[in-house]
Parts: sequence; C-alpha cells; structure tokens
Amino acid sequence: MSAAIDAGLRSVLAAAQAWIDADALDRVTLPRGLDQLRGAHGEATLQLDTRRHVGGGFAALTVAAIRDDHGLLRSATIIGLPEPATLAPVLGVDLIGFGGALSLVAVDLSPTDETTWAGHAATSLARLHAAVGEHVVPRRWPAFAAEVFSSRALIVGVRRGAEAPVLAAVAAFVGDVAAVFSGPRTTDAARCAAAAARVARWRGAELANRREHDALARIFGAADAAAYLELLFG
Repeated sequence: MSAAIDAGLRSVLAAAQAWIDADALDRVTLPRGLDQLRGAHGEATLQLDTRRHVGGGFAALTVAAIRDDHGLLRSATIIGLPEPATLAPVLGVDLIGFGGALSLVAVDLSPTDETTWAGHAATSLARLHAAVGEHVVPRRWPAFAAEVFSSRALIVGVRRGAEAPVLAAVAAFVGDVAAVFSGPRTTDAARCAAAAARVARWRGAELANRREHDALARIFGAADAAAYLELLFG
C-alpha cells in the first residue's frame, strides 16, 4: 500500500502546486535548517521538506512532505493562513501514511467569519465528505480541535485498499480550494479584526497540540520539533 499512498500524496501536492503556480504566489525563504529536517522512524531515515508562499489571499501558505530513504512520501501537510481582510477560513490538510496505512486524513476549512464560511467553504467540505463516503472510518477529534475546527472538518482513518480514491478526493478538494480565498476583501474593520483573532486562536490551539509535538520530536528531536512548530503556528 505504500506505493498507492505515495502516488496519492503526490497528487495532493501537485494540486496545491498547480494553484500556487496559477495564482503566481511568492516563495518565502524559511529559516536555515527548517526547510529541510532529517530524522528517523524505526529503521527508516526520513526527510521533511517544507516551503512557504504568500499572496492570493494567504498571509502564509505552507506545504510540507515527509519522504523515506526510498523516496516514498509518508505524509503531506498544507496549512493556509488567510489574510484577515479576506474573511477566508484557515486551510488545514494533514495526511499521515506511515507503515503502509493511511492512518489519518484531517482536512478542514476553519471559519474566521461564519457568514463567509457558510458559502464556498461549507460546500467544499460537504463535497469532500460525500466523495470519501464509506472508504473512511471516523476518528476521535483531539481536544484542541473542538475549539477551532469547523463543524464539517474531516478527521478519519482510511480503510485498507481505499487509499487511492480517498487521496484523489482530497486532491480534488485542494485543487478547488483556491476559489474559497479569491473573494473580495472586506472594508469592515470589526469583521477583519474578528477574523484575525480567530486565526490567532487557531494557531494557539495548534501550538498546544502535544501529540503533534511529541510525534515530531520522536522523529527529528525535541529542539527541531519545537522550532518547526513555532515556524508553522507561532
């Protein structure tokens, strides 16, 4: 199943790259060392590659992937922090495929403005839920997520053999998601400030996620894990 997961993760990353290119987002230089981390998981040597862009409604769009010593992708992550004036949601995609199983598919558009979210974002998530259907098994939400994720967040594991259609559905979601961020900017200072505050809450909740910190620390070491999470969410 590792080959199927690798192919599916590559399709998700390719979908993200397609709209990064289409919207001509600007590449940001990351602090030295955090753009490429090396570590180990069991007997496998792993490398975490990360890049960041800005523009197209994003204050920061971060795309990361972990590959093993055979070049196979084991995980893919996309984090889109919106410019507050867009009133757009926070984009979060986290796909974990270690050990030949797609153990976690976490996808959300976390609202920063309820009226805006109820438009494109709610529809996009509904389509994703319908597309993955019976291929997935719901997973318990982490405590931090209940405070900041949307009511339509997809947090699931994937049934063996269903990796390809599930990742194809996520790739289609990622390919379409640029439309969520392309709407007009608000001139309402109060709504803009409220949206910025909700982004800050989302970042703070993610920083408090000890499970993610501990998982990264086991692979890359505690110091690099802490610095990397500060880069993502600080």
